[in-house]
Amino acid sequence: MIKLTELTKSFKTSHGIISPVENLSIEIPEGTFLGIQGKSGAGKSTLISMIAGLQRPTSGKVFINETDIFSLSDEDLSLFRNQNIGFISQEQSFLENLTVLDNVRLPAFLGKQIKNQQSDISKESVENALKLLESLGIKHFADSYPKNLSGGENHRVLIARALMNEPEIILADEPTESVDDVQTENIIELFRKLSDKGKTVIFVSHDKNSLKKCDRIIDLTSAV
Repeated sequence: MIKLTELTKSFKTSHGIISPVENLSIEIPEGTFLGIQGKSGAGKSTLISMIAGLQRPTSGKVFINETDIFSLSDEDLSLFRNQNIGFISQEQSFLENLTVLDNVRLPAFLGKQIKNQQSDISKESVENALKLLESLGIKHFADSYPKNLSGGENHRVLIARALMNEPEIILADEPTESVDDVQTENIIELFRKLSDKGKTVIFVSHDKNSLKKCDRIIDLTSAV
């Protein structure tokens, strides 16, 4: 269960204070495939960034399974996010000196570091990462480097990385951007299957056809 209570995020600009998300209260049951749409600037990316614990709200609260995530220390919040949330950002952030395979495996190692455990190169993490890459049609890029892939290919690498720790919550910010129609269908079908297995998927998109596959759609343009 994800519960947002009077959630607001405000920013100071040269034109004054703007609040792309303002007094938003919603409940998202476990296993929901939720679509979020809205015009540019409606707060879509800001909203899922707060749910991910990456941006602190100006006011209001984010509860995940009754945990007020912003009441946690920075270290505990990082651990909570690593164990429970897979975040697919629009920004293609990679460690450029690592291969695609090792970029996908990063969440497994980060969890160990947060817990102050010694990281090891496990066979299991390699097998899991390769399965994810294969499910997204990019296993043949495992030993390549992100700089040598197209934008659409790297977007699929981000999806694989977000799923590496088998999180209960997947937050996807325009995950089908720069991806062809066939891969878009594959990605939506993957999210649908994850939701059917009890995972909670929050999918931000401007593509109304893709959003039709969601259980529920929130239009932030009219919600705030």
